[in-house]
Amino acid sequence: MKYLLDSDAIAAAIKGRLPVVLKLQALRPSDVAVSVIGAAEAETALRLNPRAQARYGKLLKEFLQSVQVLELGAAEAKQAVTLGVYLQAAGEKMAPLDLWLAATAVARQLVLVTDRKSTFASVPNLEVERWA
Repeated sequence: MKYLLDSDAIAAAIKGRLPVVLKLQALRPSDVAVSVIGAAEAETALRLNPRAQARYGKLLKEFLQSVQVLELGAAEAKQAVTLGVYLQAAGEKMAPLDLWLAATAVARQLVLVTDRKSTFASVPNLEVERWA
């Protein structure tokens, strides 16, 4: 089983949150991925906070080098359209970056790891776990 970590899970990993670190240690690096969206969100959050950047910047870089960073392609775009239409028809709203994250997980059949399970609760065919 492979996992897709969102930016919250990435932050928990580089900050050394024990439940996340233990889970990651039990997995092979090839079982863990982040999307370019999650990587960009994590890097943006660090750059906006110079103290955090100084403390965690190198750790984030090393972490991103140790896992698969997934690009967005045609499969993810098609899934984003399908999910977007489904959610709108159901009267649900989802932030665009979250929609892309969910689409990536569904298109690649990955388990999404996030602290925000409720955000993704209405997405069909998406398995979500909270590690922290």
